Amino acid sequence: MASKYNSEFNYRFLVEGETIWAKIKTLQGFLEGRIRAKGLEEIGKLKLEAKREELEDAEIKNLPSWTVKKLRVEVMEAENWLASETDGFRKNDEEIKILEKLLSEAFEIAEPTRINGHSDEEMWELNQANEFTLRVAKDLQSEMIANGRPSAMLVRQAMTNPHTWEACKQIGIIPMDCHQITGSNDPQKITLSLPKPDENVDKY
Repeated sequence: MASKYNSEFNYRFLVEGETIWAKIKTLQGFLEGRIRAKGLEEIGKLKLEAKREELEDAEIKNLPSWTVKKLRVEVMEAENWLASETDGFRKNDEEIKILEKLLSEAFEIAEPTRINGHSDEEMWELNQANEFTLRVAKDLQSEMIANGRPSAMLVRQAMTNPHTWEACKQIGIIPMDCHQITGSNDPQKITLSLPKPDENVDKY
């Protein structure tokens, strides 16, 4: 028998998205795929109906036996999968209901943060630094819990942008007295420097 593509638990907790706008983007993608799959049910019905009519027409016109047999086999093959396909489409309908429910819940959380006039896609784009920061912070936390310290690779990820770096410092994952080395934007001047303690180093 067919099975669901995903369970409600997976959609709610395990799909990509640490923040609500990222989660919405992911759930919308899954919903679009499930709606497209739903459209295949009608397509399949019409294809089977057409094949049956083609077989009937071939028998009426007394076409060569090999033609009739070939069409009959094609009909039998389609009918053989019909019960399984129907079951799969009903499970797909259940998934659509789950996704619509979860998206409704997600938008209740997200709407108060929407910037006036901004679409879902624009909010997803604006949320990227927030999503990246939370993901990196959780990765850092998990490594600290498991190993006692974060890996150099994850610390380097936190250093990629000032938003993530500062946020990690503010909650103590990165010590406040850690400052990033800065370099020159002039390709003819290779220089490195560390900021003074009172300098704001987290600006572009």
